[in-house]
Amino acid sequence: MGPPAIPGRFTHPDWLNRLAPHYARPDVGAVGGFTVDNTGVRWQVRKTICDRYGNAHFVDDFFDLGPLNFPRTPFYPSLLGTNSSFRRSALRAIGGFDHSFAYLLDETDVCLRLVDGGWSVLYEPDALVFHQFAESHVRSPNRQPRTLYPSVVSKTYFIQRHGRLDGQTRQAEMLDGYREELLTANRWLAENGHISNAHRSSLDRDVIQGVETGARAALEAAVSDKAAGDLPCAEPDAPFLPVEAGGRLRVALVSQGYPPENDAGIARWTSLVARGLADLGVQVHVITRAAGLPARRFQHGIWLHQIDAESPDAASIATAYDVPEHDLARWMAAVTEELRFIKTFGLDLVSFPIWDLEALPTLDDPDLASVMSLHTTYRLARPFKPEWNLRVLFGRSVVDRVVAAEERALRRAPFILANSQTIVSEIEQEYGLSLAGRHRIVPHGTPDLLAGAGLSLDARLAEHVARDELHVLVPARFELRKGYDLALRLAREMNGGAGVHFHFAGAEVDPETEATALRDSGVKLHDLQNVTFHGKLDRAGVDALYLSADVVVMPSRFESFGLVAIEAMSAGAPVIALSAGALGEVVEEGRSGWLLAEDGFVEGAARILRRLAADRPSVARLSHSAYAAFHESFSTQAMARGILDYYRAAVAASREQA
Repeated sequence: MGPPAIPGRFTHPDWLNRLAPHYARPDVGAVGGFTVDNTGVRWQVRKTICDRYGNAHFVDDFFDLGPLNFPRTPFYPSLLGTNSSFRRSALRAIGGFDHSFAYLLDETDVCLRLVDGGWSVLYEPDALVFHQFAESHVRSPNRQPRTLYPSVVSKTYFIQRHGRLDGQTRQAEMLDGYREELLTANRWLAENGHISNAHRSSLDRDVIQGVETGARAALEAAVSDKAAGDLPCAEPDAPFLPVEAGGRLRVALVSQGYPPENDAGIARWTSLVARGLADLGVQVHVITRAAGLPARRFQHGIWLHQIDAESPDAASIATAYDVPEHDLARWMAAVTEELRFIKTFGLDLVSFPIWDLEALPTLDDPDLASVMSLHTTYRLARPFKPEWNLRVLFGRSVVDRVVAAEERALRRAPFILANSQTIVSEIEQEYGLSLAGRHRIVPHGTPDLLAGAGLSLDARLAEHVARDELHVLVPARFELRKGYDLALRLAREMNGGAGVHFHFAGAEVDPETEATALRDSGVKLHDLQNVTFHGKLDRAGVDALYLSADVVVMPSRFESFGLVAIEAMSAGAPVIALSAGALGEVVEEGRSGWLLAEDGFVEGAARILRRLAADRPSVARLSHSAYAAFHESFSTQAMARGILDYYRAAVAASREQA
């Protein structure tokens, strides 16, 4: 899947290698391949033959097109323009393309004139092109026609130029049928609310005028005895340049979640890494779960493979790696199957998270460098998942087996990517092993929220000073691991008259949530007059809260890195955090925020917030220093450069060992 030659068109890297051998036959004038449609998983065109009125007929893959390659044939092989190649001398012999074709059927006309000229047109099934839908001057984003005029001109011209073998009566019947088909379709679109009546009238005029223009062009061609095209190929000024060896690095990132359906944790990290690597020239594939129908799409410079968690190899994967034969093994098998497909494009490296061990079998793939990224593991998460401990059978059959598989993977993975020393130390201690010599630490990065919103920090602070209350954001799910109970106690401690208002984002408040919160924190949510619960928000909603916050409180009991903290800093908000996990590697005491021990967190955070509420200049100073710290250490560009450097080293080392 190389760079697009035209918008929405991407060729398989092996495309030319598949087409070229056919030109060893001197009679071959054109060769094309099979084309995948906008979903990336279904065919748009395979073998196709056309008649002399430009109508396409799809035939079986095993249909022999050879007998149709003779002059004046009623049916002939016809290539799709987006996946076609032509012998230069053959094109020059027929005069090249015909500029009378305004839009549509120009390549069909060339194929027909080649066959009539004694050349052969062939299909090569393994020469693949991925053809995505693109809005244009003739099609709207929802695929409705903006105009029919260019295509009607082309179709009419084709019928009048090439349908003469069957006589004028047949030509007229085909043209009348085509015109009525379009007018009927326009009426249906209007009656079913897809287009307005005014739009229908415009399309109807396009049909009438297009037929007149196309027929006139065909008549002029007949009068002038036009027998060839009028866009011949010029002789090249220079020979073709050789293809450079090596090419760009191609990597696949695996993550079950991915924006916009999931924009937290591993999903967000994967999307940021993918974007950063693509900006550095890496060819990036992301394998993720399909929220709807499976699809492969090229979006914003990244190939997105949205796949189902289904594969016939799930049982063998479960046995080979001793993982539960449920959703986890099915997903591993589906990922492995998709990677086999991507490998045909020249894949160099696969990166997958330790959580769920999503691409574990790649550790045994000799063709690929395999990097496992460290995040929260089942073993580290188990103390904060009481439901796992209550479900004894689930704990033994699933959790225990995944923990054991994690340990095996950690012992044998040759390349491990971590975003903090904390996660490395925690894993080494919990699993009783050493990652020395096999890991690299690249700090997390995140986009600059202020720059993305088109704001300056001073302008944002000027708006905040005018407010009566200090706004405190708590971006935490209602999980004990995230320390939401500490945040609720802090809000209760400051309930009433403190000049501080809390904004909780990440959980919907319902009777079940209220009961859980009361059990975990002893706080009745409805008693909190200084709190707004925003529930679960999309990315834009969360970013807006960051930009509105004076301070962000993050009392998480364990963070493998602490993405929330750097997101706060990118908005110019200082952070009050629990001194646990990797937050101590992100939050710099007195510069970008404060680190507090769990014992005394509520009282300490309350003192800080009261002081800040009464001293707005201090808030401004801390905001500037937090924003500066973000730019020094935690931009997405810095993260992408560090990860790319490690990926290149991993690929080089893997090739040396092969």
